[in-house]
Amino acid sequence: VGTDEEILSLADKRTVLIDLEGKCVLPGFCDSHSHVLQAGLEKGKFHLRGVRSRKELIARGRAFIRERKVPEGCWVVGSGYDHNLFDEPVQPDAEDLDAISVKHPIMIERICGHIGAVNHAALREIGFDEKTVISGMGGILEKDRHGRLTGVLVETALDECKRRMPAPSLTVVKDAIRSVFSEASSYGVTSVHSDDLEGAPLDIGMQAYRDLASEGLAVVRVWEEVQSARPAILEEFLRRGLRTGDGDPFFRIGNIKLLLDGSLGARTAYLRKPYEDAPQTCGVGVYIQEDLDDLVLMAHQAGMQVACHAIGDAAVAQAVHALGAAFRSDHVDLRNRIVHCQMTDASLRREIARGHICADIQPAFVASDYKLAPKRLGDRDRDAYAWKSLLREGIILGGGSDCPVEIMDPVWGIHCAVNRTDRDDLPCGGYHPEQRLSVEEAVRLYTVNGAWLSFEESEKGSITPGKLADLAILDRDIYEIPSEEIKNVQNVMTIMDGRIVYASSSFE
Repeated sequence: VGTDEEILSLADKRTVLIDLEGKCVLPGFCDSHSHVLQAGLEKGKFHLRGVRSRKELIARGRAFIRERKVPEGCWVVGSGYDHNLFDEPVQPDAEDLDAISVKHPIMIERICGHIGAVNHAALREIGFDEKTVISGMGGILEKDRHGRLTGVLVETALDECKRRMPAPSLTVVKDAIRSVFSEASSYGVTSVHSDDLEGAPLDIGMQAYRDLASEGLAVVRVWEEVQSARPAILEEFLRRGLRTGDGDPFFRIGNIKLLLDGSLGARTAYLRKPYEDAPQTCGVGVYIQEDLDDLVLMAHQAGMQVACHAIGDAAVAQAVHALGAAFRSDHVDLRNRIVHCQMTDASLRREIARGHICADIQPAFVASDYKLAPKRLGDRDRDAYAWKSLLREGIILGGGSDCPVEIMDPVWGIHCAVNRTDRDDLPCGGYHPEQRLSVEEAVRLYTVNGAWLSFEESEKGSITPGKLADLAILDRDIYEIPSEEIKNVQNVMTIMDGRIVYASSSFE
């Protein structure tokens, strides 16, 4: 880093000079919350994003089996549907999936990952029946009025189903991760904080990442989030001797990840007051406060950073209580965080700041949720996605995609943070425009703030002498163009660890 004269004086006959022709150079982007392995494994599933009816869902499933020639008895998995978009907004169930096939066990998962369904063949395969008890709060095996399973699985019931399904092989896991790494590089992403070892046994997932690094195929640096829903699971992990920060520059153990509630779309986000459009429910709270406090304190005392998934204000309040108490126990700042931190009020935001708690926000959620949130929350939606208010309290915010829920494109996230609109620029002026971020604030979400969350601010996150050569080159200067044009900006080159890992055709 320096003047043209200083830098060009370092060149010799081996040096390759690339004229960027005035393009915008930024630090390599960091996606502070994603699911790399899950996103990669999605490519082997039948895709349901954008489906508008159960009839269309069934047709896609049948076509997938036919085109892939899936043998009878083999699992068929689909993902990405949003039943709120259906002509009749009803959650699909076993009867719908039986219409796809009764000769294949079938599982589908809603776009949020907090609710899904299986057919009767799958229920038999995984051993679920009317007497099955799901451990852990928040898990529901839905039953009809006659007490029979409908095939709808909520929260930990869905997790238990996935645990009982056949685990992917090491080769499959490596291929899945590589496919997402390639996509990430095309968006200028050089670092991810990824919650994905629930998609495969821990040892297989860790081996896959290490193999890719040793083979020179790790083009993205990974800060791994490890789901540890119960004390026994956390204790088993801690016995391995692994702690936050362990690893190498390409793969490090990150935080313990705890799911406190579900999603707004599935009405499983845990609210303090009932849903506006479903007054019979406040959503799903996974933990009793005392149990959560104990679990967080156990992780904290072991030196593990903690990340709590919390969308509803009741879940956020639980996270604030547990994380704040852990910090006050010894005042060791592990840069714990609330993932999503979607519903807050002024009092909660002050408590987050006092507890030295950070937040992972997903700006792209606004473009997806701005029509849904007022239906679910009524006037309370003014306290949802309150990013500017969080910043005013001095809270460190990271920017993530929650990929595969949203695309892993930080430029799209920056657009959503700055404009709070979808691709059609609706709502005009931005959804609750008082919460819009400046371009500089939005870029920080995906650069220096992401590095700070993983204790790596001295290594990356800014273009500074001595830091890693991780760079994203954009075709236009997002600081200079009108903000409504940001969504059209493209990443044209990505440099990671001093080598070009992606270049558009203009640089070939």
